[in-house]
Amino acid sequence: MPTNSLNKIVVGLCDLSKEGGNLRLRLLRLLKANFPDDRKLLESLMEVDLYHQRNHLAKLSLVILEEHRTRETINFDDAQVEHIMPQRLNAEWRLQVANADKVKEQYGGTLGNLTLTKYNQEMSNKPYSEKKEFYKDSNVSLTREVAETYNQWGKEAIIDRTKELTDELIQIFPMPNIKEVNEEEITGEYTIDQTVNVTGKAPVQITINENEYPVKTWKQMLKIFLNDLWNRDSLNYDRIKENDQISRMLFRPHNAPATLENGTVIETNFSASVILAIITKISEICDITDQVSYTVK
Repeated sequence: MPTNSLNKIVVGLCDLSKEGGNLRLRLLRLLKANFPDDRKLLESLMEVDLYHQRNHLAKLSLVILEEHRTRETINFDDAQVEHIMPQRLNAEWRLQVANADKVKEQYGGTLGNLTLTKYNQEMSNKPYSEKKEFYKDSNVSLTREVAETYNQWGKEAIIDRTKELTDELIQIFPMPNIKEVNEEEITGEYTIDQTVNVTGKAPVQITINENEYPVKTWKQMLKIFLNDLWNRDSLNYDRIKENDQISRMLFRPHNAPATLENGTVIETNFSASVILAIITKISEICDITDQVSYTVK
């Protein structure tokens, strides 16, 4: 979780007006909104250039993986992060790996292409066939495993190893099982992707990116959500319309039309649960799920 998200959680905990001053429930809600699930973690590590992240995050991740495997205290102070497919490709790598430059650009800094070694300078950009012989004798299990598992090195091997190492990290740092918290204990406020039975409940507020809007009906909540979306980035409507299901529901012939601030007419004749589903889906499309919550009574 990035530092700015942790800062938001701390600030949120200081707001004693929420959850009736119950810090435990406030923390649970904020964690639910900010803690990435397993799928998001895997998707992120498949794409992020971990090597160039701050705070030596790549080395930290590899050391954690290695120490978890060995259960021993190992001094990695003088160890270096090794790119299995090197940062500077030579002719041999370009001959051995299809689209080598593109693979290096897209996956070179990802977790699956990184390991720990004390012979970084010595191996440099040697071809994988030579590196493999070094790896076989490594006292680092992560590095030794590369040689034992992969006869060739390229895109498929990097993706496969990234998935394997991510699964290990998920086992080491499992997501808190916040869903087990009894919903009746949480007084009123829910993240937009939290499964809640809203039968018989009325909304009183929707919060979007820390902006709080009072509401009285579910239809009004939908309208305010879409107005906020438009005001922040009008291109969001293009993203919505690319989703056939949402587009048909909102912009079809109208039984209960409502006009937004931009003049767009939308359908609002939906149940509370469907409106929540629409807002949740749009939040996912626009990648703002962690910014939206609502309060019911």
